[in-house]
Amino acid sequence: MKMSKPLTTDNLTKQYKLGKKQGAKTALDSLSIEVPEGVIFGFLGPNGAGKTTTIKLLLDFMQPTSGSASVMGLPTSNPATRKLVGYLPEEPYFHRFLKPIEVLSMHAALAGVAKREIPKRASAVLERVGIAEYADTPISKLSKGLTQRVGIAQALIGDPKLLILDEPTSGLDPIGRRHTTQLLVDLRNEGKTIFLSSHVLSEIENVCDMVAVLKRGKLVAYGEPDKVRSEESFVMVQTSKLHPETHERLRFLDVIIEPFNDTALLKFDRNNLYRVMLVLEGLSLPVYNINTQRESLEEAFLRLAA
Repeated sequence: MKMSKPLTTDNLTKQYKLGKKQGAKTALDSLSIEVPEGVIFGFLGPNGAGKTTTIKLLLDFMQPTSGSASVMGLPTSNPATRKLVGYLPEEPYFHRFLKPIEVLSMHAALAGVAKREIPKRASAVLERVGIAEYADTPISKLSKGLTQRVGIAQALIGDPKLLILDEPTSGLDPIGRRHTTQLLVDLRNEGKTIFLSSHVLSEIENVCDMVAVLKRGKLVAYGEPDKVRSEESFVMVQTSKLHPETHERLRFLDVIIEPFNDTALLKFDRNNLYRVMLVLEGLSLPVYNINTQRESLEEAFLRLAA
């Protein structure tokens, strides 16, 4: 028996009417993607690309102009999908007088967790997101980062098969980001599917199995990170600090120069290696390190979405 994909969209389109004279604005244009089971799927795009609109359509917070979307083979309009999805909005909000344990107990009840299981489940999830010690601290006294972790916990409380997370590391300090990133990997390894929207591209690159890139509502890249990144490689050379005149000579060869501590990093197309090395040799500049690299996901994002 063929398993339904956790999340699919078929020519999903959303237009907003702007008035008789202005016509309509297309926020999402014919998006067709499939999110396989048990992966972390990175959903990328600059502000205004259509990411939030897509998430609202997937959660049935709004209806599409045309096209469709499904969760576990069910139309997103089907109420049965609610128990299959855990959702973290970009800016989670909770009543500030409530405590995390109370927030999770309420959301567990809404998610259909048996009443006798709620206290144990809520405590376990708080422990898992690393804020068990704040279980009885009012939300009003928690930092933005800790409140964000409460939001992650409420997305997990119903033990959903699919997690839709909008900027899950927003407001977290480096320790919190690392903890959350590892949590996402652990959840994937347990078989959960994670649809992740984020601007922290270095984290996406480290954990995502697949990515999609939107630009002005259109899908411009889709697949495994290695397929989204350019296959062309470039050369990185580390040398000593450069004189301004040397900067100009190297820029003429399309060399990108970046300061690095008390040295300089030169980045250029590998076809220019011979000419760049001739310049360095002619100026008696040392070569401390040289290696080849491929385009990073962040660089691919800038190339595709700028």
